[in-house]
Amino acid sequence: MGLLDGGVAAAFSSAFSSFYLDGELYRPVAFADDGKGGGSGGGFGAPEAVKVQVDAATQAMRSADNYVETDQRILVLALGVDPIDTDCEIVAGGTRWGIASVARDPAGAYYELRGQRKADA
Repeated sequence: MGLLDGGVAAAFSSAFSSFYLDGELYRPVAFADDGKGGGSGGGFGAPEAVKVQVDAATQAMRSADNYVETDQRILVLALGVDPIDTDCEIVAGGTRWGIASVARDPAGAYYELRGQRKADA
């Protein structure tokens, strides 16, 4: 595996995963209408284990629409994690966060999220 085909993400994950905290990523489950006024799904699926680091929001995050003082920068090691979007939620540092924005570093080693506090996990 070379650096340009995922090697940086693997190296980054190997070097830093022991320093990152355990977290849980929740992906939305689509609601399936049963045609009788009910259905199933909706809400969130089972948690996915991820490695996270909570940090202060960046200046770019502070300048974004809907920024609030409690927003945090959340880094998620990307190796083995399917794409994250703003419909997901994450538990990091004992707090559940909605995801207001998602960015990925050029090497694909981590996701950078702007987390908005939902409630304690």
